[in-house]
Amino acid sequence: MISELANLAGGEHYLALLLVLIFSCILLSKSIISEHVNQERFWITLLACALLIVQDLTENYAQTDPARRDLRMISSIAGYILRPMAILGFLLVVWPSGRPSWFLWIPFILNGLLFGSAIFAPLSFSFDADYCFQRGPLGNAVFYVCFGYLVMILYTIHIRFKDRRAGDTFIIYLCALGCIGAMTVDVLFEEITLISAILISSMVFYLFLRTQDMDHDSLTRLWNRWTFYEDCRKNGNAVTAVASIDMNGLKKINDEQGHDAGDRALKTIGRGLRAVMDRKRIAYRMGGDEFMLLFFHCSEEEISKTVKAFLDEMRKAEMSIAMGLAKKQECADSLDEMIRVSDRRMYEQKSEYYRTHDRRRLR
Repeated sequence: MISELANLAGGEHYLALLLVLIFSCILLSKSIISEHVNQERFWITLLACALLIVQDLTENYAQTDPARRDLRMISSIAGYILRPMAILGFLLVVWPSGRPSWFLWIPFILNGLLFGSAIFAPLSFSFDADYCFQRGPLGNAVFYVCFGYLVMILYTIHIRFKDRRAGDTFIIYLCALGCIGAMTVDVLFEEITLISAILISSMVFYLFLRTQDMDHDSLTRLWNRWTFYEDCRKNGNAVTAVASIDMNGLKKINDEQGHDAGDRALKTIGRGLRAVMDRKRIAYRMGGDEFMLLFFHCSEEEISKTVKAFLDEMRKAEMSIAMGLAKKQECADSLDEMIRVSDRRMYEQKSEYYRTHDRRRLR
């Protein structure tokens, strides 16, 4: 049987198996130190894809001999259950951590019950007297479930990463669309390209998360100083305003309440900035208690609303910050000048704060 399975294996099986082995090694040797995702969720997709390879080979083996009817029935049912499971695993990976996800399993369970009933009733599929596969009236349900999961993946990526730069998320959208294309090929030609497409997409998303960790500040989850300079270099002409932000009284909090309290204060500022972020408004932690907010192609009204929303959040959180804002039209369209002006205005606010709140800093 083993030699016969080896003969039935095609190039797509070897590619899928290679991807399983590579991704397994990546997951075992690395870990994602991030609030983005639980690494364990990747294993759902990986396990489902590995089993799909075995299932496809087994089904190819069983369909060559009518005496293997029961084996073909079981392997076919397994294939229809594992396909949505592989895509569900990818959806759980992109699904926000901490959000309820139990309802995502409902279509998968209903699909399993439907195709499991093929043993008793031909609602999903059956084999005729000539041992030919016959799709039942509900036989396409598995593809609707898979398609629904893929649409949810695209929507979830859009919602979760809407504040990311378009170039960063384009490849993720492309992977999800590639899975839809592979599923279409799977429906029309009964190939197993879907397995490879899902594995490649999962690996790319894993690498995307690793890249996000390198580009982000680990404490506040804002973009870091290096990314700020890269964005200024690549997209400086699109910046219409710059806000320099500095926390007041961090040293006092660290001295009197400890560095954990200081870290919590910085995280609060980070949450406030993330709340106003999108692809036109990007915030960075420059280091210590210093932050920058860049506005890309924003109108005067958008800039004012963003600043007001952030300051309102800081007042609600009882956080004291100094902010300096500089706009493009007042700085001769120079990004460097905008940064200098916003820094100067921020330090003026900060000096005023310490003149009235902490005279010891002036000695």
